[in-house]
Amino acid sequence: MVLPLEPNETYTREGFRLGVNQNLFSALFSPDHLWVFGDSAVGKTHAMHILVSELDSAILVSEDEYELTGLEAFSTVVFDGIERWIGSAEKERQIFGLYERLVREKHRLVLTSRSKLERLDFALPDLKSRISMFTRYHMLPVPPGEQLAFLQDLVKKKGATLSTDVGRYLLRHLTRSQSGLVQAIDRLNEESIFRNRNISIPLVKEVFSL
Repeated sequence: MVLPLEPNETYTREGFRLGVNQNLFSALFSPDHLWVFGDSAVGKTHAMHILVSELDSAILVSEDEYELTGLEAFSTVVFDGIERWIGSAEKERQIFGLYERLVREKHRLVLTSRSKLERLDFALPDLKSRISMFTRYHMLPVPPGEQLAFLQDLVKKKGATLSTDVGRYLLRHLTRSQSGLVQAIDRLNEESIFRNRNISIPLVKEVFSL
């Protein structure tokens, strides 16, 4: 028996920063098959949890060993990180079979990827051809003008606070890639807890050897 994923309580619509992705929810909740792509840490997993949690009949698949038989019973099937399945003819045949069953049931398939469709090396040309007809949505990272608020939101979700001065210091001295910023906040939060210290510029300097 296949059970739907329990959505992560931290992945809420209220906690999601749309930023430049203003049309994301319109695409997510449309009836179309959907391919969502974007760099690491832009919020694809968060968005998929929102989608699954707000639908009556949806399931999220994030492991490539997941049993796909019977998933067509769900109105929406979400694969978060479809790269895990692409490149293996056997796994792609499973996806292709599920897709055809979903079409017969008039149900929907939603896929996420870090890459554009054209950059993935499919083993089955027929599967790539079918997916190429999906609606595509490119999730973009937080623009520079919103990165400070983005960092403060990340820290707030962890139960701490990040002052404007510390946030600006981080942005001046660390990577501005979204995935890099997320990793930096994770590490900084862990060190803050371990050392029993507030997040401050001196702590940032120590943790990142600045």
